[in-house]
Amino acid sequence: MNTFFLSVRVLHVLFGAIWLGAAVFLTFLLMPAMRQAGPAGGKVVQVLGRRIPAFIASISGLTVLTGLWLYWHFTDGFDPGLSSTMGGRVFGAGGVLGLAAAIIGGSVVGRNMKHVVALLDQMDRTEPAARAALMDRLAQHRHKAMVAGRIASVLLIFTIMLMALGHYV
Repeated sequence: MNTFFLSVRVLHVLFGAIWLGAAVFLTFLLMPAMRQAGPAGGKVVQVLGRRIPAFIASISGLTVLTGLWLYWHFTDGFDPGLSSTMGGRVFGAGGVLGLAAAIIGGSVVGRNMKHVVALLDQMDRTEPAARAALMDRLAQHRHKAMVAGRIASVLLIFTIMLMALGHYV
């Protein structure tokens, strides 16, 4: 094995671990805590809500790209004979789940969190009478992001399980 291959593999595992850790932390711990904190939690969302989507998108994108390269290397250029082996199918299934998690994270979680941040920015400038409607929209977007984040987190857990087994089946 050459140094480049090993470096890409180490980066892939590292990025995947960071991605899973961040997804689980955000959706199962931080987002529920911010919801319970009420208005104080909104301030945290305003600060982190601008940085976290870009961070997660970068990490997930790098994980997917390094994973595609590793799968290409493992299957000798996507050779159907090698892709249809048990290892190829297990790695392929893990890759599909990881890609689905990235798509859900970017299209549902990221988009809804951007809406949450925008609505929180509007909150200070909104008349008290209109705040209730704004809070309802905010809660809907936050809920969608949390549910999608949990789905993506579970997909990532299965992805990592499949990746851990790929060489041994």
